Amino acid sequence: MQSIAANSQPLNAGDRRVTTKAPIDHWERLNPAQQFAFYSLVKLGYELLFVRNAYSTECMAIARLNQQVATIDAQGEINFSPDIQLRPH
Repeated sequence: MQSIAANSQPLNAGDRRVTTKAPIDHWERLNPAQQFAFYSLVKLGYELLFVRNAYSTECMAIARLNQQVATIDAQGEINFSPDIQLRPH
């Protein structure tokens, strides 16, 4: 078993690297209706990219399968043709 310790250096106080959230962090931001809807997307191979808070009580989950994007609104409705553009990474 190989170790990856060489690449995992502790961050110091001056380090300003941006860390991305793990999928579990995004999952916890979904309401039960969105979690249920996302289960159906997982079966198709989608991954949860992020959760966007449009308003204080409204959030939108963004998922992707290859180049296909889907959104899940606060009511758990899935939109397979959303009018959004993702930034290239």
